[in-house]
Amino acid sequence: MSSNLVQCIQDQASYYRKLRGELDSESNITNALNDAKAIRQDFEKAIQLKRAEINSLEENSKKEYRDVRNMRHLSFRSAAATLSGKKKERTAKEEAKYQLAFENEQRSKRELDELQISYNGALAREEELVRQKSHFIDTTHQFDSLLEQIFTLEDPNFPLEPQLKTELANYKEQKRLAKRDKNRFSEAEQSLSTALVDIKKVIRLLDTVINYVPFEIFGGPIIDEEQVAYLEAAKRRIWEIQRLMNIARTVLPEIPYPQTLDVVTNNTLLHMQLNLNYIDIAWKAKTSQCFGMLATAYRNTQNSLTWIKQYKEYASNALIRLNTAVNTIQESLKNERRRIMDIVLAGHTTGGETASSSTDNPPLFSTHGVNEPPPPVYEAPPVDEQYNNQNQETAQQDQHLPVIPPDLSPPSSFSNLPEMNSNDNSNNNNNNNNNNNTIVNSPLIPPPTNSYNNNNNNTNTPPQPITPILENANVPLTNNISVTTTTPTPPLSTSTNRNSQQTYISHNIAIWESTG
Repeated sequence: MSSNLVQCIQDQASYYRKLRGELDSESNITNALNDAKAIRQDFEKAIQLKRAEINSLEENSKKEYRDVRNMRHLSFRSAAATLSGKKKERTAKEEAKYQLAFENEQRSKRELDELQISYNGALAREEELVRQKSHFIDTTHQFDSLLEQIFTLEDPNFPLEPQLKTELANYKEQKRLAKRDKNRFSEAEQSLSTALVDIKKVIRLLDTVINYVPFEIFGGPIIDEEQVAYLEAAKRRIWEIQRLMNIARTVLPEIPYPQTLDVVTNNTLLHMQLNLNYIDIAWKAKTSQCFGMLATAYRNTQNSLTWIKQYKEYASNALIRLNTAVNTIQESLKNERRRIMDIVLAGHTTGGETASSSTDNPPLFSTHGVNEPPPPVYEAPPVDEQYNNQNQETAQQDQHLPVIPPDLSPPSSFSNLPEMNSNDNSNNNNNNNNNNNTIVNSPLIPPPTNSYNNNNNNTNTPPQPITPILENANVPLTNNISVTTTTPTPPLSTSTNRNSQQTYISHNIAIWESTG
């Protein structure tokens, strides 16, 4: 055995024995404290019952006193007793009943005083035991510090102690990462959930603008004032959506395919001038292109939210398992160190009695060999390929996020927009009614994915990213996937047919609008 470790243990022998003796008496103090708490609680219940009894006796005494007073003074009972010639006899009877009630009340009050004295004694005893037990907290801290100081050295004759120490450090680090990531997942989930709601609202807004038919069917301006107001509101809201996406990408740069969380890059609508003096003749094509981009972003945001929710649940379950692992490993490590101390202080310095240590106290997760690292309980989400050589904090700073203009006015509420007059067909008759239901049930929005429910059966393993819907070839994806792109061809005509279907093709997806 290492002479340094032996010498250190022998130097601290007296202090170790003192602390060990104090800790050995802790169980007696704990049992006495539990008994004192039970006695104090029994006295509390007895006092409550006695007080209820006294209240009842006081009411009875008051009633008997009123009966005596009525019998002595003018009353119907007094008059009836006088006429029957039994007033004196009945008065004496009422006085005897009152005297008995009063004595019972006083006896119960004396018993209450005795219970209160006993309760105070039990409470003082409990407080004293609590103070004694609090002393063990300091003693335990001193004992643990002593063991940490002694076992900074390792000895090959005791292989289990360094193995347990390594496992404990490993699980503590995993616990720190899981707790950190859980908070990041929650923040990113909140941002993307809000962005998802806003995307649905903007899509409905653009759908209303594209399919708007004014009263002046055979003449009038190329675009109405109401349409301009709607488009301006949509542009401001799109910037707000991107701000929320930037928050999610900054807080959680490990999101798979982060570049798909982008609704402003190559969005021609945002840079289109809109006023009644000058109108871009291609406004409808640019609006349709923005419509398709938002529909794509909606599905990709859904996929990102699914991944975040899965990883958040995985981290929450891992925290529960890691708490159990840390507590168990800590207890095993403390027991192993105590055993080594006792062996050395008993004079066995050759390690002859240590052969069974690794089998008597196996680590919590004993599926690995002695020289192998323990299996992970929590795996942090992998940083994207372009950040592989960086840590999470550096990756947050190096993301190339879309820049939000600083001089934007705050997005206005959609409820403040002017009502749009339209004599469109039945497909547009309900545009101003039940906005939320229209957004959710619209055929323009793909149904939400069920991958969260289908792929989340095993919460003990990290979730896998979902392949995104590609917008176009200009979207850089860090993952190696093949991309086949087509040229978007947004519609330029707003004429509709009651029995026809119109297709908006943008960003490699086809969005069908039923006009029947």
